[in-house]
Amino acid sequence: MTQKPPAARRRELQLVSARVQPEVKFQVEPFYVIARELPPLFKQHWRELGRDRDEVILDPWWDKYMQEAIAGNLQILTARAGEELVGYIFYLIGPHLHYKSTRHATVDMYWLDPRFRRGWIGYKMFRAYDNELKRLGVVRSYIGENLSFKGKHGRMMRVILKRFGYRPCDVMYRKIVR
Repeated sequence: MTQKPPAARRRELQLVSARVQPEVKFQVEPFYVIARELPPLFKQHWRELGRDRDEVILDPWWDKYMQEAIAGNLQILTARAGEELVGYIFYLIGPHLHYKSTRHATVDMYWLDPRFRRGWIGYKMFRAYDNELKRLGVVRSYIGENLSFKGKHGRMMRVILKRFGYRPCDVMYRKIVR
């Protein structure tokens, strides 16, 4: 068995890692541009993280999303591998009912295709979100954590969120009312 010279092994490893870790680009895209791509991703997101699925069915209010986008309130940071939409952060921007002169961002939902939850992709997605908030002059950002989600290594989202300076501030409870 002949061994390849070290330089050839390095090139081969670089080629392999390029195939395994496709470049993911992050950008803000209007709702109307990506709306047709969303239904299968929403379904996958809901199947993975939705709770009370027997009681609360997935039924996105598409018209409301469009209204909020047209009003300039809904922003969407997308993650794309080539042309494929593989993740998103939906967030609403505007004043808070208690602080009308201060811009706030409230994350409606975020999701990244499990195929891309490795390396620094998730971290880079939240870095892009953070940079966009700064560009927009947002002072405070709110984001929730689905407590049932644990990543591949048993980590919860709070690991990433804490790295970006998020701190727990409120606890929400839910129940099915019948």
